[in-house]
Amino acid sequence: MNSRNLLNLALAAVVFALGTLIWFSQQAPPAPEPERLTTLTEADITRIEIRPARHADVVLERRGSEWWLVKPLTARADMARVDAAIGLARARSLAGYATSAMDVQQAGLVSPDLVLRVNDVTLELGGTEPLRGQRFVRLGDRVHLIVDRYSYLLQGGLASLVSPQLLPTGARLQEIVLPGLHLLQRNGLWQLADSEAGSADALQALVDEWRHAHALRVSRRDGDEDGETITLRLAADASPVYFILQRDEDEVLFIRPDLGLAYHFLPAVAERLLALPSVESVTGGDTDA
Repeated sequence: MNSRNLLNLALAAVVFALGTLIWFSQQAPPAPEPERLTTLTEADITRIEIRPARHADVVLERRGSEWWLVKPLTARADMARVDAAIGLARARSLAGYATSAMDVQQAGLVSPDLVLRVNDVTLELGGTEPLRGQRFVRLGDRVHLIVDRYSYLLQGGLASLVSPQLLPTGARLQEIVLPGLHLLQRNGLWQLADSEAGSADALQALVDEWRHAHALRVSRRDGDEDGETITLRLAADASPVYFILQRDEDEVLFIRPDLGLAYHFLPAVAERLLALPSVESVTGGDTDA
């Protein structure tokens, strides 16, 4: 047999071996996914208690389709933070050990950075292991390792857990009283309170800015606040919503004195909440001759 035939036989053997290897690899069952820390589904979870090291305990509850802080204050919750808590409860356990077999001091579980109680399940988050940075989580008499994509969202101050949205989703405004500008609904149409003049498109655009307004961030504010007053009346609420307006060159604050919270806006964004837009900006420059 000449060298060319030997080469062809060798190549055929290699191809056969590779094909066999691929076939067997396809027949092997896929490795099962790691089990989740809890069996709770997102729909199951209705109450979340957060005990971070840096601020007081916080309690969140689901009310209909929205999540609310109910302790230590009442305010709509930031959904990114709620999703983070749910994500932790549903994280996959990459490894699990009996607590009695662990050095809980080394795992950071003697004084956990974060304790999370989801419904009636308590998770204690400790430190991270040095090789892959996976987080130690104690759940009952077991310690698990997880990939932690969530806990940093729950370790900020209390105000970070508050929704940055100024008004509830779907809020129906009836009246807006701003410094130098007063809008109200008459027969289902927005008008200026002291005049029937004004572009209907511009008035509706200002109302829509309020309905969808999101602050850059929220902070705590305690004590009396000075500034201009903004009053909003919502269709479903007997009591008006009050904001105190404070402005400087870098930001504008809309302060809720009843909640002790301040919503921070860039000046250019805040201006869209405080003045009627030009007719040209609303209509795209198309005006009747």
